[in-house]
Amino acid sequence: MRLSGSFFEALSAKQLNGEIELFDKTVTIYVGDKIVCSGIGIKSFQDKKDIYLDNGFLFTLEYPLTKEQNKILSSDIARGINWLEKFSLYKASILAIVLVCSLFVLRYSLTLVIPLAVHIFPVSWEQEIGKNTYNTLNQTVLENSDLSTLKIDRLKKQASNIAQANGFKSPDILFHKSDLIGANALAFPAGPIVITDDLVLLLQSDDLILSVIAHEFAHVQERHSLQQIIEIVGIAAIASVILGSDDTFLEEASVVGINLWASKKSREFEKEADLLALKYMETAKLNKSAFGLAIKKLTEHFCSSTVSKSVQHCADNYKTGWLSTHPSGAERMEYLSDLH
Repeated sequence: MRLSGSFFEALSAKQLNGEIELFDKTVTIYVGDKIVCSGIGIKSFQDKKDIYLDNGFLFTLEYPLTKEQNKILSSDIARGINWLEKFSLYKASILAIVLVCSLFVLRYSLTLVIPLAVHIFPVSWEQEIGKNTYNTLNQTVLENSDLSTLKIDRLKKQASNIAQANGFKSPDILFHKSDLIGANALAFPAGPIVITDDLVLLLQSDDLILSVIAHEFAHVQERHSLQQIIEIVGIAAIASVILGSDDTFLEEASVVGINLWASKKSREFEKEADLLALKYMETAKLNKSAFGLAIKKLTEHFCSSTVSKSVQHCADNYKTGWLSTHPSGAERMEYLSDLH
């Protein structure tokens, strides 16, 4: 196939008339009977007239390519793109299926990779993340504890005994007052663990407080925070690549999906930490039923401050929502009681 037109040599503004001939996915350019270049690959073509060659030449056809000529000159990729640009319900369905399958494959591939990523992640980096996160909260929502030094030292010593009995070193345990987070306990990546004054005052008994600390030990030992960080970052990256990073409906939908998944994983980690806390307490020869009582008190405290119905009704019937990061008090009491 030989077509007439004009061309520009590489880095030249001089237009020359000639002909272009296609042979086995390469082209030859002629001026009269003289060969200007031959065996040159086609880089791309635009507007059915402009043919860009691998040697930097641009050949502009005198007449636009016909449909048949376009098929011959097009690469397989270019033809595929051209096919995709023409909308049809059939193609939209195929692409939707491919997208969904890709998401599932990537998602579950990520699940397999995460344990390895956590295993090889340097502990020193994890400690730095935990330290920086704690320092940020310490400057914003945490205040110095009002608890007595005697009580704090006693709880730290008993917590250290739990860790020692279970074969690991206790991370730093820090006590703080906080009007914002109330009766709570927080485990940062690789430690420290923060216990609030409100939690200590609410639970009162050392055994109950220690059972909550044992729960936070489990989070640190199992590296739950690091797992969530790696998984959420990974899912966000996948969503960004597949759905795009523009501020669109798809981006908003992907953020909601990530949040839902993060909440689900958080609830799974909480249950795992609950069960490990019982094991830690038992190994340390402490009353493991104290943890169930601590959960009961915390649930009743939550209910008394957030719902209008009776506290007992809330504690017995409150269920976790999709966006909750913890199992409900009722759920936790049920599986904890099964182990006694």
